[in-house]
This record gives sequence, C-alpha cells and structure tokens, in this order.
Amino acid sequence: MADWITPADPDREHNLISQLELRIASASTDEKFELVLQKFLPALLLKLATSVPKNRELATKVCTYVYQRLKINSQIQLPIAAVVKTYSDAKIAGVVQFGLLFMTLGLPRLKPEQATEALPSVLQSVIPKHNEYDGDQRKAWALVFNYFLDVLCKWKVPERGSKEEQALKDDFALTHVQTDHLAWRIGDWILHDPRNPSNLGSADFQTVYDTNYRRRSEIIPPLAKFLFTSIFNDQQRFIPAVIMSVDANASAASMGDVMFKQCDFDLEDDQNVEALFALFLDGASAKLRTRILTLLSRSRKSTAHPKKVMDILEQELHPSEINNRSAPSALEKVKVHAALFSYLMWVVRVGPQLGEMGTDIQHLMQHYIELQGWPVMQDRSSAAEVELRGKAYETVGLMAVKKGTPKDEEANKVTLGLIEWLFASLGCDTTNGIRSSIEESIGRIMITVSDLDESSLTQLKSLLLWNVLFGPGQEDPVYYYTTVNSTKYPAVRFANKCLPFSDVDARFMDVMALATSDRREIAEEGHRGLDPYWHASNTRLISGSSEEEQLALPAFSDLAGRFFKGPAEQMKRYDNTSVLAAAVTFCRNVLACDALKDTAHRPQESTDWKQSIDALVSNDKAVREKIRGHLQNMDTEIKLPLLQAALSGASKGSAECWEIALELLSLTSNHVLPQVREVGLAATSSVASKPGLQLRAARVFGIIASATDDAETVAASELEQCQAWKSAVGEQANRIQGHILRACFCSTRKSLRDKTAESSPSLVHLTRLACDIIESSSDKSLKDTAYRCLRQLALCSLPSNELPTSAELLKPLIADAKKESEIAVSALGPLLGILHTKMSASEFEAVFNRVLALHEVKRAEFHFALGESLAVACSGFSSSSTMTEFDVDADLPSWGSNEELMALIMDRVVDNCKTTKPALKKAAAIWLLCLIQYCGEAAPIKAKLRECQATFARLLGDRDEIVQETGSRGLSLVYERGDKQLRDDLVRDLVQTFTGSNAKMSGTVNDDTQLFEAGALPTEKGESVTTYKDIVRLATEMGDPSLVYKFMNLASNNAIWSSRAAFGRFGLGNILAESSYLAENKKFYPKLFRYRFDPNPNVQRSMNEIWRALVKDPSAVINDNFDLIMEDLLKSIVSGKEWRSREASCAAIADLVQGREIERLERYLDDIWKVAFKVLDDVKETVRLAAMKLCKTLTSMLIRNLEVGDGNTKRSATMLDRAMPFLIQQMDGGAGQDVQQYAIVTLLEIVKKCPPKALRSYAPQILETLLISLSSLEHESINYLHLNADKYGLTTEKLDKMRVSSVNASPVTEAIERCLESITMRVEAPESAPDAMEGVVSTSKASASPSPMDDAMQKLVNAYRAAIGLPSKVGLSRVMITLVVRHPTAFRPYADKFVQLTRKHILDRNATISVAFSTSLGYLTRLASEKEIQATSQYAQKLYFESQELMHRSVAGEIIQAISKAANDIFMNSATLFLPFAFIGRQDTDKDVKERFDVPWKENIGGARSINLYLTEIVSLISAHIKSPLWPIKHACCFSVADMVSSMDSVETYSDKTADLVWGLVQDALDGKTWAGKEEIIKVYPKFVQQAQPLWSDGKASQQMKKIAIREAKRTNIAYRPYAIESLGDFAVVRKDLDLTVEMVPYLADTLNELTDDDAMNVDETNGKTFENRTVVEASASAIVSCLFKILAARPNVEVLDPAAEILRKAQAMRSSVVDLAMYEKSKFFVTKWPTQQKIDGVDIEMEGAQKENASASNGAPASSGRNPEEAANEASLAGFRDAYERFEPLILTVLSADDGRQGSETENLRRERVALALALAGKGSRLSAPLAAILDAWSQTERSRPLREDIERARLLNSGKSLTQHAS
Repeated sequence: MADWITPADPDREHNLISQLELRIASASTDEKFELVLQKFLPALLLKLATSVPKNRELATKVCTYVYQRLKINSQIQLPIAAVVKTYSDAKIAGVVQFGLLFMTLGLPRLKPEQATEALPSVLQSVIPKHNEYDGDQRKAWALVFNYFLDVLCKWKVPERGSKEEQALKDDFALTHVQTDHLAWRIGDWILHDPRNPSNLGSADFQTVYDTNYRRRSEIIPPLAKFLFTSIFNDQQRFIPAVIMSVDANASAASMGDVMFKQCDFDLEDDQNVEALFALFLDGASAKLRTRILTLLSRSRKSTAHPKKVMDILEQELHPSEINNRSAPSALEKVKVHAALFSYLMWVVRVGPQLGEMGTDIQHLMQHYIELQGWPVMQDRSSAAEVELRGKAYETVGLMAVKKGTPKDEEANKVTLGLIEWLFASLGCDTTNGIRSSIEESIGRIMITVSDLDESSLTQLKSLLLWNVLFGPGQEDPVYYYTTVNSTKYPAVRFANKCLPFSDVDARFMDVMALATSDRREIAEEGHRGLDPYWHASNTRLISGSSEEEQLALPAFSDLAGRFFKGPAEQMKRYDNTSVLAAAVTFCRNVLACDALKDTAHRPQESTDWKQSIDALVSNDKAVREKIRGHLQNMDTEIKLPLLQAALSGASKGSAECWEIALELLSLTSNHVLPQVREVGLAATSSVASKPGLQLRAARVFGIIASATDDAETVAASELEQCQAWKSAVGEQANRIQGHILRACFCSTRKSLRDKTAESSPSLVHLTRLACDIIESSSDKSLKDTAYRCLRQLALCSLPSNELPTSAELLKPLIADAKKESEIAVSALGPLLGILHTKMSASEFEAVFNRVLALHEVKRAEFHFALGESLAVACSGFSSSSTMTEFDVDADLPSWGSNEELMALIMDRVVDNCKTTKPALKKAAAIWLLCLIQYCGEAAPIKAKLRECQATFARLLGDRDEIVQETGSRGLSLVYERGDKQLRDDLVRDLVQTFTGSNAKMSGTVNDDTQLFEAGALPTEKGESVTTYKDIVRLATEMGDPSLVYKFMNLASNNAIWSSRAAFGRFGLGNILAESSYLAENKKFYPKLFRYRFDPNPNVQRSMNEIWRALVKDPSAVINDNFDLIMEDLLKSIVSGKEWRSREASCAAIADLVQGREIERLERYLDDIWKVAFKVLDDVKETVRLAAMKLCKTLTSMLIRNLEVGDGNTKRSATMLDRAMPFLIQQMDGGAGQDVQQYAIVTLLEIVKKCPPKALRSYAPQILETLLISLSSLEHESINYLHLNADKYGLTTEKLDKMRVSSVNASPVTEAIERCLESITMRVEAPESAPDAMEGVVSTSKASASPSPMDDAMQKLVNAYRAAIGLPSKVGLSRVMITLVVRHPTAFRPYADKFVQLTRKHILDRNATISVAFSTSLGYLTRLASEKEIQATSQYAQKLYFESQELMHRSVAGEIIQAISKAANDIFMNSATLFLPFAFIGRQDTDKDVKERFDVPWKENIGGARSINLYLTEIVSLISAHIKSPLWPIKHACCFSVADMVSSMDSVETYSDKTADLVWGLVQDALDGKTWAGKEEIIKVYPKFVQQAQPLWSDGKASQQMKKIAIREAKRTNIAYRPYAIESLGDFAVVRKDLDLTVEMVPYLADTLNELTDDDAMNVDETNGKTFENRTVVEASASAIVSCLFKILAARPNVEVLDPAAEILRKAQAMRSSVVDLAMYEKSKFFVTKWPTQQKIDGVDIEMEGAQKENASASNGAPASSGRNPEEAANEASLAGFRDAYERFEPLILTVLSADDGRQGSETENLRRERVALALALAGKGSRLSAPLAAILDAWSQTERSRPLREDIERARLLNSGKSLTQHAS
C-alpha cells in the first residue's frame, strides 16, 4: 500500500468529509455524537492519509474537533478496536498521531467486559511486529501496555489447563516476536522499582511503570497467571519467571515457583543463558542476583562464557563497580557472595579450561581476601563473612586446577608466589575455621605443580623445608609476618605429592616430620613419604603406569650425604632418637634394595617393604652375601656416615639403631672397623647395664674389639670386672652381666678370626665362670647370660678345647630346659655335639634320652627351639639357623659338623614320629622338620628323605593342627631337597591321599590312642568316647562288637578330612603344581574343585592354596574339565554319604555355573534344579543352607539373563525352559514347606523380571499355581484368630478385611497381574501372513496346541474348582476384575463362561468371599452377553425370592449393587430387570440387605416420578411374590407397595390403567392378619384412595375400599390399631361421598370405653402379648379422637352427637397431654371445615371457605336480590350445611372448656393449640358467643403467657364483633 491514498474523486471525498463534519457538529447529545463516532471515526482517520491537501486539512480539522469534544466528556465511548486496527495499518504521520490520541482517550473508557474483549485485537495491532521499532510505535506500545495492565486487574485469567486457557493462544494470535516483546516487557515491569535507579527504562514506559507501581500488589497475581497461559512458550516466560520467583509479592513468588516446577526451562539453551547473564549485569537486585547465580550453577552451558563469569566476579568483588545500583544489605551481600562462590565451584567442576582468566580470578580472590584484612581478618563478627573467606581461599586452589595454562618460567613464578602466599596465610591467618579451607586450596595447587625448572624447584624445596622445620613464633621468610599456626603437615604433604620418591630433600622432610608430637597426622604423613608402596600406588594412579614399572629409589650416596652431612642446625634434629632411627632405617632399606636391584631377590614396593627386607637379610644366605659384597665394593666415605649414625643412635638407646648397627657391622669388611672403633666402643659402654640392649651391644663390642690385636687384653679387662658376680644385685648385677657378655663375644670372635688350636686364658677363665654361674647361681637373668656364653663357647671353640661335660653342668641345664627355657635349650645343642665326641655311646645315650624326654613340654615354640638346637648339635655353624650368629669377616670354622650324631638323631626322631603318644609325636614332628630345614643339605639327611616323606605323609592325618601343618611343611621341604624320582613318588602318594576315600591311621592303635576329641561323642553319664579303650568298653556294654568297626571307620573318615585339611599348609600345593603327574590324571581336578568349597575352613583354605598354586589359568582348566567336574558334583550331591560332600557340592555347583555359556550348561540344568531342590530337604541344616544358596544362584542367573534386552535371548529362554516347569512342580508336588516357600519366592522374582513376551508360554500355569497357593501361603495363625476373634477384640469381618488387604498388597498378586499382562499381550502377526490386518489379532489356531489365552482361561476354570480358602478366592475375584478392566478385548470371548462360573461359586459360608465374587460378577457383566445378563438377574431374584437364608438375600443385594457400580451402563441398559428388583429389595426387613439394594436404586433414578417408568415391571414383580410363603419376601413386597404409593404422590390422580394395576397390590398388601410393619401400608391407603378416583365410579371397588378401611380400623392389634383408626379418618375425609358416621362413631366410642376400662385387658392378637403401657392407650385414644373429628368434618351427622360427646368426655377424663393435643388439633380441623358467615353492609352472607374472595354489594341492596334460582338453591344448601355443623358447637365448647386445675397443668404448646381452636371458632361466627366469651374471659385472667393472652384477646374481639352483628340483626 502506498503512503498516500489517492481518491478517485477528490471533490466527492471532500463532500463526504464535509457532510460528516456537519453530522458531527449537529449531534446535539453525547449519545448521538457517540453513535456517529462508532460508525464513522475509523473512516475519518483514513481520510488523514488522502493525497489531496484540501481534504486532508478538512479531515484534520474535523479530527481536532472530535478530539476536543471527547476531552470534554469522558463518558463517550470510541470504536477502539477499529481505531487500533487503523492505527496499526497506518503509515502516514497524521493517522498515526490522531490514532494514538484517540487510543489514549478511548482505551481507559472501555467497560471491563469491553476491555477484556478488545484486548486480543489491541495487542495484535499495537505490539511491535519487529525487533526494531520507532518512537511512535514505542509510545503506542507504552499506552497499550498500560491498558493491558489495567485490563488484567479486571479480567479473571482462565485456570491453567482449562479449555479456555488453551484457546487463549488462538484468540490472541500474537506472533513470536510480539510475545517476545510482551514477555520481556512484563518482566521489565516486574523488575521495575522507582527506588532503584538502575532500572529506569525508556521515558515512554517510565510513566506507565511508575503509575502502575502504586497498584503493583493488585496487578502482579493476574499478571503472573497470564504469563503462565498458553500464549507464551517456556523460553519466553523464563526470565519473567526468574524475576517473579524472588518477588516480594507472595503470589508472584509462588507462581514463579510453580512455573519452575511445571515448565521445561532449558538451562542449556544459549538464549536463556545469555539472558541470565544480561539480567545479572543490568543492575539486578541482590536477591535476584542470588537466584540467577543459583540457576547458572545448574547450567553447563554457562561455564562456556568465561568472559561473562569474569564480568560477574568483577562486578561483585570490585567495590568500584558497585556504583549504579543500591547497596545491598550485609545479609544480602553475604548470600550473593555465597551463591557466587558456589557458581565458581560449578564452573571449575564442569566448565572448560579458563586459561589466563583463571589467574585473574585468583588475583580477584586474593584481592577480596585482602580487603577483609590479610593475613589477619579485621571483622570476624560475621560467621557468613568468615565462611565466604574460606570459600575464597578454596576458589584460589580451584582456579589453579582449572587454569590449564602452559608451563613456563613465568607461570612457575606465579604458581610459586601463590604457594608462598597460601603458606603465609596458613601460618598467619588466625580466623576461626579457616585453616581447612587454606589446606584444601594448597592441596589442590599441589596437584598442578609439575615440571618445575631448577630454580623454581630449589625455591619450592626451601619454602617447604622451612615450613617443616620451623613452627609458630618464627617469622615468615617471604612476607615477614610472625607465624601463629603450624604449617608442617601441608608442607610434608606437598613434598610427598609434588616431589618424586627419589628426591632426597623430600625424604629428609619426611624424616624431620617424625619429630613432631603436636599433630599425629604429620608423623603419619612422614611415614607415608618414606613408604615406596604409597608412592608407587600414587604414581600408577596418576600416570596410569603398569605395575611392572619399578619405582625409582633415592641414590644411596646422595641419601646418606643429605641425611647425615647437612647443616649443623638441621643435624640437631637427630637429637630426637625416633627421627634418627627412621633416617638410619630408611637408609639401610635403600642400601639393601640398591645391593639387590639386579637380582631376583629385589624387594618389591609392597605394604610390608621393610619387613620383607628384614626377612631377606635375616634368613637368606645369598642375600647376605650380596649385601656383604656391595658394602665391600662401596667407598668408605659413603657407607661410613650410615655406620656412624647407626652407632650414634645406638648410644642413645635406640633398639632399632642397635639392630641395624649390628647387621651392618656383621657384613662390613674388617678394614672399616677401626674407623668406627671409638664411637662403637663408646656406644656399647653407654648401654652395658641395660638388660634389653646388652646382648646386641655385646655382639657389636665383640665384632669391633676382636678385630684388633689387644682383644685378649680387652677380654681379660672385662672379666676382671665380674669378680663380684656372686654378691652383685640390681644395677651392679646388670653391669656384671654386660661385662660377661662383652668378654664372651670378644673372646669367641677373636677365636673365630684366628682359629687357633689353643685356648686363650680369657676363654678358659670365661668357661669356668659360666660353669660356676650355671651350677651355683639362682639368679635367672645371670644364668641366662651364662647359657648364652656357654652356647658361644661351644660353637666357637675347637672340640679339643677343654669344655665341661660333667653331670653337675647338665643337671641344671636340663632342669631349666624342662622349665621351657629356650635360652638353656639353645646352649644344650652345641654342648650335645661336644658330649658326643667325648662320651661313650652308653653315656651319650643316657644324656640324649634325657634331652628327648623334653617332649613332655607342651609349648610348640619350645620344641622349635629344641629342634634348632639339635640341628646345631650335629652341624655347628653349618646349620642355617646360625647364619646371623656368624658375624665376623672370616671363613667358617671347620669344626662342628658330626654326621654320626646326625644319623643317630634322625633315626630316633623318625621313630618317635611313629609313636601313638600325642605329645611325643608332636615334638618329634617339629624336631624332624627343624632338622630337614636347617641341615637338609647334609648327606645323612638326604639319605633318609624317602623315609621322612612317608613319616610326614602319615602326620597329615593327625587330629592336631600343628602336627598337620608340620607334616605339610615337612613334605614341602622333602620335595625341595629330593631328586626327580623322589618328587614323583611324593606327588603320586599325595594325589592318592587326596583323592582316595580310605585313610590309614597315623601309627598303630593301642588302648590309649586318642581317636576323637573330648566331647565329640558324649555318653549319658556326662563322659565322652575319646580313646580306643573307650570304644571297646562301649561296644562290650552294648553287646554289639560291630560298634568297634563302626567307630574305627568314623575315626578313619575323620582322619581323611584331617589330612585334607593339612593340604596347602606351608606351600604343599607347590609340590603338585611343579609335577607333570597331574597333566595325565584329569580326575584330580573334580575332587580339588569340590574340596575348595568344603565346610571345614582348614580344608577349604588348603584346597584354595593348592588350586592357586596348581592352576595358573583357572578359566581354561575349568572349561577343559567342565563335564568331569559337573558330573562329579552332581553325583556327589545326591550319592555322597557324607554331609560335607553334599554341602561342598552345592557350593561348588553354584560357583561353577556362574558366567558359563548356556550351550555348556543346557544339558545339566534339569539335573541341577532337581538335585538343588532335593537337597533343600536335607537333614543337615548347613546342607540345606548351601542348597538354598545354589538355588539363589540359579535364580540370580536367570533373572540377570531376563534383564538383558527384552529377555528373548537364547540363554534366557533355555534357562527359563528348565527352571519354570521344575519350580511349578515343587509348588504342586507336595514338597516340603521350605522348598515350597523358596519356589514361590523364586517364581515371583522371575515373573517380576521376566518380559511379558518371554513369560507368555508359562504364564497360564503360573497363574493357576499362584492363585491356588495364595491360601497355602497364608500364615497358620490366621485360622486360629478366625476361630477366636472375640478373645482378641476382633470380629471376623475385620479380620477378613485385613486378609483381603493382605492379598491385594501381596507380591503374589503383583505377579498374577504380570502374568495376565503377558497372557493378554498382543502378538504381532507373522510377516509372512498376507492376510494379517493391522490392529486385528487373529483368533485362528495355527497349531493343535491351544493359545496361551485359551490355556490361561482353562487354568482359571480349574482354579475356580480347586481354590480353597479366602485368599485364593479373593485372588480369583481380583483376576476377573483385572481382566475386565485392563484386558477387555482379549477377555471378552470368555466373559460369559466366567459369569456362569462366578454365579456357581458366589454362595460361600464366608461373607467376604461372597462379596468378592459379587464384585467380580459386577465387572464381568461389562463384557457379558445379554443372555448372561438376564440369567444373572434371574439368579439374583431366585436367591432373594426363593431362599429362606438371610445370606442369600444379602448376596442378591451385593450382586445388584456390584453391577450398578462396576457396570452402570449395563445396569441402566437393563434397568427393567434390575431396578424393579432393587425397588423391592430396598424394602427388606434386614438393615444390611436393605442398604445393599438401596444404593443402586438411589444412584440410578432421577426422582420420585422415575418410578412411573418402571411401574409395570414393579407391579408385575410384586404381584408374583406378594403372596410368598416366606414372610421376609411378603413383607418386602408389602412395604414396596407402600413405598410405591407414597412415591407417586406427585401425581394427582392415577390413570385408569395405573389405578387398576396398583389396586390389586394394595388389597393383597392389606389382606391377612396384622404383622409388625403393616402400619406402613395402612398409612398410605388414604393417599391411594385419593389418587385412584377412577375406581370410585366402580361400585364394587368403591365398597371394597370402604370395607378395607373399616376392617383395618376394627383390628384389635394394639400396636396396629392407632394407625388403622387414623387412616380411617383420612379415608373419610377423602371419600366425602361415603357416610361413615353412623357405622363408625359408635364403634369408636366402644373402643375408647374398652381402652379406658381399668378391668379390661388388651391383648395383641398377633402374638398374645399383654400390654400395660399407657403410651399405647394414649396413641389409640388420640387416633379415635382424630378419626371422630375427620368423620364429622366429612359428614356432620347429628345422629352421632351423643356418642361423639361421650368420646370427648372419656378423652378429657384421661387427662393426657397427648390426647388433649389431638382433641385441640382435630377440633380446629373440624371447625375450619365449617361454611363461613361473612358480613357485608349489614347483610349476613354464608360462604363456604374460600369459594369467593370478594363479596359484591350493589347500592346497598341485599345480596340475594337479582340472583338466579340455582344460586339461591346453593345458598339454601350451604345454610343447611352450616346449621348441621353448628349443632356440634357445644361439643367444641366442651373441648375448649377446662377447669382451673387442668388449665394450670397444661403445657404452653397445648394452650397454644387451644387458643388456635378458640380463634378458629370465633372466626367462623359462633352462635354460642356468650359461652365462648365466658370461657375466654375466665381464661384470660389465668393465662401466664403474654403471646397467648394477646391471641385470647383477639379471639374475644372476633367473638364480640360477631355478637354485635347478631344483636344488630
């Protein structure tokens, strides 16, 4: 469209504008003016765009006039929608300007409904359609936005989710850009705060914002609801929702929260993230900034904007940036900063590398901390500020992790500066709780430190070392602040993390850390730093290196130099003994590793690194030689510092330093000893009197002193100081012991070095001294010292030297040995070797026997010491046990080895191993083990290895565990030292022992041979069978010799398992692993595999060790021998006589089947399930538990496979095929309770995990099984509770309700429902089926086998028949309901069948079951055919009408109620079947039955007239059963008749047909004798008569009606008679055409006489029961009085005046308030029926009631003048009728009159009714006014109630007024 509009005819256009101007000007009223504007204003605006200037000027003139006039009157409405549309389409400035002006005036004038209606079009037209718009558009937009806010206050926004709300999007029809503008503007206005200068907005909107801000609380709630409508998408409402969520208005905040919960706000959307950043940086409030940071902390995308993150940080943390918004409060500031730091944590955790920006952030954090005060915080009062300070410290560390900057020299300087700052902060910042944050930051930074240049590394080490060495109080070396806190721990930790293990400075720091005592973790960190295993683990974890890669150790030369040659100040730290000991120990360990680095003995970086080095150095000769050689090749300057440090530590009393010093000196060359002589001797002297260190000090002394020529002098000097040994005590005794030991080791080591044949004087002196002490001293410690000396003398001296061999010496020696003195035994061994060479055979035999007699000692450790001593006796220093005792740099001596003695000892020990004495066998076994271990290379021992093998093999079967272990270890030693033939024989024997079922007893059996442990076979006398003698005695007592063999077999069997338990001890499995015999004997593997799971833990442990040693690739071995293993296990599990075999087989199978391919397992699955469940019933509990574990394993395997994919894999299908039939069989086959319980649990688990498709083929059988099992799974106690519910305060109904709830919540029910889903699932038609139709499931059978659905239905039929108990039947009911509700399509073809089945089973002794089946029947009718619905209705009616059982009627009600609730549409479709039945049933005499029928009736009828719809059916059904012989049915039908008549009272008159239908029922209902409740029928009888007027014309029917009324009234039943008499009165009122006065009034009088006769007896003819209750008499009398007046009202027959008077007299005489009330009320009723006498202009005209509302009087003439004869006749009739009524006036006055006593006793209610009667009588114009006046006058004098006195006065006035009229007449 062009900018200007060119008219076709400019003159015509001008005329039109002129005419419009004239029309506007001539509009004299505002209404006319408004009418013109509504029609022509849009067109006028368009004329402003004309291209003709003249016309445009005229249009402008007119518009100006219109605008001026509009401004004058604000009530004139404008066509705002058209104006807005014109404005939006305009491009000419004039149109735009005037359009804007008219909108400004018109929008506020719209009425609320008009404004709401116009809102969509206004917004469509004015909201800018593009992102850029000009000033005019902005003004219009501001105007419309103001209008929009105003409308929202008046408009009720539709609720979210409603149809109206969903239609808003189409109604408003805004473009995406427009909704963006609107949403942004809404958010901007919500954000607006005039007090906040940061959010001013444009000038156009500023006014709108400020104006509406005053009513903000009014606008915000509807605005929030509008924003949540369908007009906006989630992205558009995101920012406003953010703003609202922190709004002070609770409604807005709540709506914001709701939006966040219900909308899908995408925090990963770039537009949303940018908007959040912009909102934050645009002066948002503190609360909003906190909210934004919280949201950003959930957005990964936000972390990709580091520049924006930096802007946020600078704005929040740099004070100079906070200049364009109001300063937040302290609390708000803290919250913002807390959110900021949380967001920074998020950025670091999930964001990309920050690069240089990370450094900037670190500086910002440092600056923030320094602003708070650094290193000491200035204001610590705010806990929140302290917390933020900690987060700032943590952020510094986090940024170091996230920087990702390249490592260069400059970056290293920055990092080191940051580390220095943090360590200074840690040492000097005393803020409470800040330390952990700083340490955490340091910990993060240490991860990033790597690849430092040399200068940076040196600087870092200096910093760390200072922090380790110096503590609080020192001045920081960088910032020169005095430190307050210790920084040792992070410094040591930093060194361990950042510096390699090979760094000697770092290890020095670790050693220095051990000196601390204030914090335990510092020492622990130091120990970690010295542990290569910890470093290796960290290195592998960080770098991902392999375990084969060796950790680089520190160079020993550098380590020794750094540790022991540092600055003096640092070396002073070694004054702490523990620090020096740690340094020495670490250096020694590194030295050992360095010496062994190229050997197979190199220690690995393990958790026991130090212990493994100790063991190698102490026990391995090759290792010692390797270290000795390494030390010899090492420069003295390198090793000397370590030796000196060790001796220095030893001198300070460090036991660890003594050990290392001794070890190093024993391996050091002789030429080094002089250099440590001085320090060594000084060290030994310092501890000479310390018992714990004497021995090691003496050995060091001996090594050093013996290396010089003056050794003899030194020894003599030491001996001289021992002269006073006999009298020395305490410290002196300790010192003498030290001197003796020093002299001993000095002399003996000198002897070893020189190997001279002659004994030195000092040796002779020492020998004599030792013997004297042994023989005469009683001091144990002194004797132990002498024994040590004696051992060394015997070992180190030539046999030719004179050593004591007298009995005096042996006697105390052996005596002390019997006291378990291992020191004495150790001296006995070397001495025994000397005795053998110097004694005769017989003498030695006697001594040797005394030694062997030491087997009586029980302690095993003692016998190991004795065994070692025997090895030394026959081998001397050739025994490996003396390896560490030879501690000088010299050759081994040639003496000490004695093969003859060795052979003698071996023979005796081997023989003793065969004995039956347990103690001797045990000791001999240990001795034999020691001999082979320490002297195994000697020829005599090698010659007896075969015999030793047999001996050790026999020991495997011993009951004693130590003997077993000894035998096992001995076999290993024999195997190691034997040749190939011996090894093969050994393996063969072991395998036979292992796999065989027979075992030889260890040794021969005699009477005292112990076969069983004490208590294993107890007897009745409290004793137990233990020895062979006990077995024989027991067999004799029992008279059964075979018991001996049985017990021996048991003992043998026990020996088998005992021998197997010994396997694996001390590496016996290695023998089997090294042999090739097993490769040819595959049967070994099944046995070994099974024994690994033996219940005996010893056997199990041994077998596992053998397995690990023997089987290098377990998977391959098992796969190769799988069939052999499985067959052996399946055989053992059922045929094994021993419970342990069955238990082990179960565990072994459970382990074997896991992870196996299904193809390999398939053939065994059936057998596995079978044996597993068979063993579940085992007599042994542990076997049952093992079987249960096996079953659980199988189940777990099956379930795991079912969870893979959709459960249709071959593996899962195969396992399911094997498991399902078996599990179901266990539940059906009468298995044990435990087996059944596990089967059901397994089945439930499988059903739960199994996909429906895989379960489909098994679901029918499972369904039946689970349903039937519901009852059996119920606890037995339920039956007891059911029978004894009263005892526990329960009822059977409550208990059944709980049982039903239990069934519904049972996992079995859940499994049943899954089975149903599987059965009814839709099966896709095969692709090959060309006729398969989409959406249609074929019902044709593809094969002879039934479909799962057919099968399931048949199973359910079976379940109906087999189900016993409430749970199963309730479960069946639930299944029916589930099928109907969830699977109607699949179940529909079978519904009729189950309707029939359910009907058959619906009757049950348990009401709960009946209710359940009734409910299911109700659901089933949803799918049932019409035939079955009718059958169900007939069945229910049969139950109700033909049964005498109350429960049957109740079940019938349940059926009707269930169908009404569950299938209401079916119920209503067949309403003619169900509703009439329900109508009758709801009248049942039983309350529960009545309620069941009442509910469906009330819920399915629309009102009282609804009964007419089903009247024929109801009448038919009642007619069929009203004469039923069953009283409950008859009564229900009668009550139904009464209810029917009562419910039809809205119909004025019955039709002929209806009257005929109901009349017969009424007669039937009233026929017969009286029964309880019959009064309900007689009550409605008058109503029926009134509505059945068509029957009145029938004389017979009419007379029958009268007959029935009179007959019922004459009934003598006391309870029934009042109702019948009352009904007679009502009948008389209805049937005015019938005269009952003469017939009934005398009867009423007689009846009342009978009631008031004191001698009469009232008898109820129905039950013969006598009533004396006055209430019954009163009720009857009241009914008689009521009936009397109603009969008289209908026919006022004067003939009965006397009987009537008699009735009233009798009634008054009863003086009953009930009777009096009836007299007053019914008398008034009678009076109101009189024709009325009314006065008009002095003429009395008689009128009946309300027949005439207005009397006409013309010209004062009498009323009778001018009337026709018919009217005159009527008047005469009325006059006569009135006369008849007035004859009864005295009777009424009799009722009104009362004596004073009676009047005083009447209640106010009675007096009120009496006054009402008086008013009625006075109003009718009584002729007996004088008596009435007298009654009223007397009454008014005594009446107490003011309202009643007023009513009496009114009656008097009425009465007197009529009297005056009569008087005038």
